[in-house]
Amino acid sequence: MYREDRESVILTLFGQSPQTRILDLFMDNPLFEFTRNEIIDALGMAKTTLYSTPPGFEEAGVIVETRKIGKASLYRLNGDSPVVQGLKSLIRRHAKTMAHSEAATDLPVEEERLKAPIA
Repeated sequence: MYREDRESVILTLFGQSPQTRILDLFMDNPLFEFTRNEIIDALGMAKTTLYSTPPGFEEAGVIVETRKIGKASLYRLNGDSPVVQGLKSLIRRHAKTMAHSEAATDLPVEEERLKAPIA
């Protein structure tokens, strides 16, 4: 199951709404195909919640139906979508900013450790 306490750039920036969690699942697994039931199971989401979420991801081309198995449709992240490419760019920039911020915070501690006499 997809952890509820999961921290990701998307969830940090955009919150924990059902739509954001669905987007995060697909962004974290860009090569996987999911049925609606697999999305429900992975996110621990109620069926009514999934079916009541706006179909914006499909309409925007973020998620595409890849094939059908019986009556079940499988969906995958559309890596060619300008929206997905923009999100990936945003995630990279945010991660880089966070890394620089953490490095700047850790730097004085590391400098102090290096200046300490060797015992």
